[in-house]
Amino acid sequence: MKKEYCFGCDKDVYPTLKKVKNIYKVNGDDVEVKENIYICPNCNNEIFIEGNDSIKKIHAEYLKKYNLIFSDFKLIRQSYNLSQELFAKLLGWGKKTIARYENEESFPQKEYVDTYKKLKNNPSEFIKILNENKERLKDDYYLILKRAKLFEHVKTINTFLYILNNNPLGKTQIMKNMFALDFENYKEYGYKITTLNYANGTHGPIIDNYKWIINYLLHNNYITIDPAIEEDKADVYLSNALVDLNFFFDEEVKCMNKVKNKLKGKSASELSLWSHKFIGWKETKAGEIISPKKYSDSFSLDI
Repeated sequence: MKKEYCFGCDKDVYPTLKKVKNIYKVNGDDVEVKENIYICPNCNNEIFIEGNDSIKKIHAEYLKKYNLIFSDFKLIRQSYNLSQELFAKLLGWGKKTIARYENEESFPQKEYVDTYKKLKNNPSEFIKILNENKERLKDDYYLILKRAKLFEHVKTINTFLYILNNNPLGKTQIMKNMFALDFENYKEYGYKITTLNYANGTHGPIIDNYKWIINYLLHNNYITIDPAIEEDKADVYLSNALVDLNFFFDEEVKCMNKVKNKLKGKSASELSLWSHKFIGWKETKAGEIISPKKYSDSFSLDI
């Protein structure tokens, strides 16, 4: 340790290192910090040592409580492929505010730290925040979704909403409707409307990982469930949000409407028997994905 200037003694001294625990208030939270402080051996005054940044250490300990570090302020924004300008628009913050946090020129208030925590590795929360600000963002809403590579994901959500709008369906009926609209659209235009895949199930084609997808829609309040009262009846699912048709081309809306009208009122048993006729289901092994490229030409809505 080299000599440092002591204001109390008005001279250079060799300071003594002392390890202490202190509790500070940051955004209303208590933060315990283990610190190295340097004491004058003559007058016991604390000596400032360049590079011994207590404030930054206190803030770093505070961020740990939120599973964050300073570099996350920039990395979270970059993980959604957004510029500082678009990220600021999404959150309703100033662009300069974003820059100051990323450059460690200022420290966020608690509500801003909470927002970063929610957004870290959590596209669902990103979409939730985006939807809450949709009216304010206007066309930037769709631009941000595209930049974040979540446009097709939200389009798929809106496809579920379209099918379930004024059309309560059981789980089997939902899967057969989604399967039908994707294979019908692929047959007509060469691509699926959604990002879903369909696997060979016991009762016909099913949405691959359908349990996770249905739970995701329920958990994020896109759909609700109406539990069956009678034991021999199935639960039905209802749309819980407005459909945004801006995600779809005219031909996609036409296809969805065609499928919805064709299958409306059909029971789960009827739809299962219909799907058993599909050669793509017959020729695919249990659990395997049914290829729309290979089998869409043989798909038929006749039921």
